[in-house]
Amino acid sequence: MKKTKHISFFANLILMLGVFVLASCHKTPAPPPQKAIATGPAITIQQLRNMYVGVNTKFTSNTLLNAVVTCDESSGNLYKQVYVRDNSGIFAATNYYGALSIHFLHGTSGFLNVGDSIAINLNGGVLSKSSGGSLEIDSIEAKNSVIHLKSGLNPLPLVINALPQLNTYSNTTGGGFIYDGQLVQLSNVEFVAPNVGTTYAIPQAPPAAPQNVNKFISDFRGNTIVAYNSGYANFAMQTIPNNSGSIVAISNLYTTMQLSLRSAINGDINLTNAYNPIVYDTITENFSCAALSSKSAITTAGWKTIAYQGSLNWQGLQYGNASPNANPTNWKYSPAASNYKTTDTRNDMWLVSPPIVDHGGGVKKYMDFMVASQYGTNKRLLSVLVSGSFDGANIIPSQWVDISSFYTHIPATVSQTSGSYPNYKSAYSGGFTPTPFGFVPPSNPGTFYVAFRYQASNNPSYPDSTGSTYLLGTFVLK
Repeated sequence: MKKTKHISFFANLILMLGVFVLASCHKTPAPPPQKAIATGPAITIQQLRNMYVGVNTKFTSNTLLNAVVTCDESSGNLYKQVYVRDNSGIFAATNYYGALSIHFLHGTSGFLNVGDSIAINLNGGVLSKSSGGSLEIDSIEAKNSVIHLKSGLNPLPLVINALPQLNTYSNTTGGGFIYDGQLVQLSNVEFVAPNVGTTYAIPQAPPAAPQNVNKFISDFRGNTIVAYNSGYANFAMQTIPNNSGSIVAISNLYTTMQLSLRSAINGDINLTNAYNPIVYDTITENFSCAALSSKSAITTAGWKTIAYQGSLNWQGLQYGNASPNANPTNWKYSPAASNYKTTDTRNDMWLVSPPIVDHGGGVKKYMDFMVASQYGTNKRLLSVLVSGSFDGANIIPSQWVDISSFYTHIPATVSQTSGSYPNYKSAYSGGFTPTPFGFVPPSNPGTFYVAFRYQASNNPSYPDSTGSTYLLGTFVLK
């Protein structure tokens, strides 16, 4: 019996030692080794901007770009694309940041995140400009070409004081639109009134596909910019609030400067202050702005388009010539009205201003606007009217006073066309700068509105013009 116990004791001891040895060898697996950073010359974003001279360049050897991710794909508003920046910029206004977008062959959601410091091997990638003119690196395979150096950084946005600042352009080498690709913060902004209460985009509802939607952001001065939203964004179904505040987004070029929202949470869209309806005492509106795009409805802060009769409406018209090197600053935009290829028997479309202060007591307002026409007809189809009783939504023609007789240079029989550029002239003086004419507003006192009305039909008074087009340039009221 003792011998048996003795053997049992040693057997148990050996078993325990074996378990200990096995347990001591069963360590937590080490993470897979990070792939080695490729060897090769380094390059900066500013150097990439300097390289681009209108011709795409493919990298055929290892070339390394170190940068920090400022916008990723996590919200779904971007796909196969991120924005990055480094400290190589040449403009103090942008805090000496260089910025651009990286386009990948496959999606990077979950692999690349805001705040990642990364090294990108550009070998196989192409330095190019998007169809809208924004500088980019295209055709990168992320998992083979991107190394994570560090995560959790907090890239702060550039604070923008007024929306026109985003259109700052430099003709210097490596210049262009200096805020293209930059992470920015806009203060004292809101979505224009027609967008309030709508959703940011239209998400997928099978079998229908998601719809991308342009929404419009304005500041308290009435400047406006497009915010492009994807129907795949996780905030597409959220409702735009009736509030003002601040917005953080990526500023990027798509023919004109626009915004790409990163998220509707985490403080990026921080609209918690009271809405700020704009009432003007003075307006100097240069309609060649980012709120206009070719063949799209006009949504400039405070201005409203109304199709009173027919299906057509005022929309953006692009003209000019983007050469050399597809320079987008050579494109111009204008509000335009036309009945080209209409199937309507009658078109009556209105472009109505924001409310304007009337001081009463017979105090005059002074107003003029630049106007041009193309493909003219034998009848003046454009008129200008004012109203002190417009309710802001419903056109009742009897409430409007026609003051077109003061603006005798609104084109009628002569098509003011000069090559690819409309031949704008003052509607009042016929000169090449607006010469405001004084009139007494009809509200006395209160607010009033100005409207541009385009009418065309088969009626003898407004014969079908088969495309007669009117364009508006600078509008001045004081």
